[in-house]
Amino acid sequence: MAREDKNWTGVAHVRVRLDVLNSPAWRALSFTARALYMDMRASLRSTNNGDINAALGTLTHRGWSSRTTILKAAGELVALGFIAKTRQGMGGPTHGSCSLFRFTDVPTYEHAKLGVSACKATCDFLAFQSVADAERALKEWAASEATSKARKTK
Repeated sequence: MAREDKNWTGVAHVRVRLDVLNSPAWRALSFTARALYMDMRASLRSTNNGDINAALGTLTHRGWSSRTTILKAAGELVALGFIAKTRQGMGGPTHGSCSLFRFTDVPTYEHAKLGVSACKATCDFLAFQSVADAERALKEWAASEATSKARKTK
């Protein structure tokens, strides 16, 4: 029997640090947010951290079909510190620009044209000491989202 080739050179892959997967914040995430994290992570290259988007048009080919689901999952990821917003989107889905994000466990390089400044990895998700702390942060985020939606409808 031939030995399997263990050489991954030239094969695209997604790297996720074990401290991300073993963190209490990761355990508090919904499966939808975890899926979005992996789909966004698939677009990470060596220098484009900070220029990652979660737009429906970008994620449709990966099976995403609801803008609301993406926004909720991205909100969870931001609330628990896995990603941080580097640029606020403007103009809605048909006009303007989409929001851009960075992964907090990877350094960000400057992208002057996009208005993204360089910063070191912050690993914000490590701030949560327990799953209960992370779940509390998610409940606070959900409550703030509900109040902001209520203000918009009035």
